[in-house]
Amino acid sequence: MMDDKNTSMKSGINTMGIGINGILQCFLFILTILLFVPALKDLFSLWYRSSDYSHGFFVIPLSFYLVWLKREELKKTDMEPSWIGLPFLCISTIVYLTAYTTKFHTLTYASFLAVLLSLVFFLYGWQLTRKLMPAIFFLLFMFPIPTAYYIQITNPLKLFVTNISSTIIDLANIPVYQEGNLLFIDSTQLEVAEACSGLRSLYSYMMLGCIFAVTLKKWQNKILLFISTIPLALFINIVRIAGTGILANYLGAEVAQGFFHEFSGILLFAVGFFTLAGEYALIHFRWDGLHDNRKEI
Repeated sequence: MMDDKNTSMKSGINTMGIGINGILQCFLFILTILLFVPALKDLFSLWYRSSDYSHGFFVIPLSFYLVWLKREELKKTDMEPSWIGLPFLCISTIVYLTAYTTKFHTLTYASFLAVLLSLVFFLYGWQLTRKLMPAIFFLLFMFPIPTAYYIQITNPLKLFVTNISSTIIDLANIPVYQEGNLLFIDSTQLEVAEACSGLRSLYSYMMLGCIFAVTLKKWQNKILLFISTIPLALFINIVRIAGTGILANYLGAEVAQGFFHEFSGILLFAVGFFTLAGEYALIHFRWDGLHDNRKEI
């Protein structure tokens, strides 16, 4: 009888402990969400106003998708709270609040991720934190590039794609004159603006590359797929600008504006997406463990 009572008492204590831990976890997560609301509100406004960062609306859902992909692996992972994460959580929270209050945006975004990592580490331990790192660091795509770096990236990109596009148009036996990021074709003038620098498509393809790379097994294949998104984005953008220039020579400047301009961007982005998907399929079925499976059979 005493053993039964002790057993039931221990079971009750364990159940109570689990309940308290659950309440603590919910409280901390709700507190963290409330902490991030002002910064997220600013980000939503930026995504809505700037076409360069409109992809930000997809980042958080895709981050949850990355977690969902690892759901079976996460179920088997030991989840033991680590008190080592508590000081990191306190420090990163203070840094975040200070950075947001002082409008230090870059530090705000960095500490945003630090708070998330520290919270998961504190509540669930290192093993789970390590497996959730890809999903957490994927959130980097929702943050804007610092203005100074944005200018340093877009200006060389504009000149690079303009130079290559000018060469392609010239090879098509169409007279073209280039002045900086301007292309003069017959009576038509095309400007490779910041929106046409390729940064927007580069961000989007890198995001897709991360999604595909997570499902691969070998690190070299993950890195290869991710890095390949850079030349792919540049190539698609060059094809779009050079194609617009060639068509403008025959059809007029209207092809560089309005519906056709937007439609060509969507069409070529789809071409780039299927190219990336084809590359992923090739790597996945040819080099990412298929031969190992055959050996096991």
